[in-house]
Amino acid sequence: MRASALLTAFLSLGLLGPGFAIADSKPETEVGRVSLDESKEGDTPRAPSQWLELADPTPAKHGTEFIVVGAQQGSFSRLRVDAAKGRTIVKQVRVDFSDGSKKTYKVGKTVSKNGRKFAEIELGATKPIEQVVITTDRQTKGEYALYGSSGAGTGTAVSSR
Repeated sequence: MRASALLTAFLSLGLLGPGFAIADSKPETEVGRVSLDESKEGDTPRAPSQWLELADPTPAKHGTEFIVVGAQQGSFSRLRVDAAKGRTIVKQVRVDFSDGSKKTYKVGKTVSKNGRKFAEIELGATKPIEQVVITTDRQTKGEYALYGSSGAGTGTAVSSR
């Protein structure tokens, strides 16, 4: 049992005596993926060519990872899967858009930190994303991170299936 819950129970039963007050210094927070960038993303619009980190480095050994993005992050026209450590074979990426539509992109590409190789995916339209589902080869020991941008692509992107 958490200490604050235990102390609340003692207070409600009157076991700590009068005049005893407790201030909970740790507010309850939601569990989820957050960007390591502590700047306030909603205050200033990001440049179209700027990449926003959507998922921290994730081990490829999980096979399939569900990354909740949410419409509050803005609209995206491209995604980039970058190696954070070692190499990772990215099999496919499914994008669930906020409007309910979904697209699956066959990637079949190895991303690697040492070779500076990444997989870029053109989404076809600039739309808010609800979640991204990335499937990797579980045998690789690398880690990858996911980024999104609303800018124009480089022409080397993966197309939808």
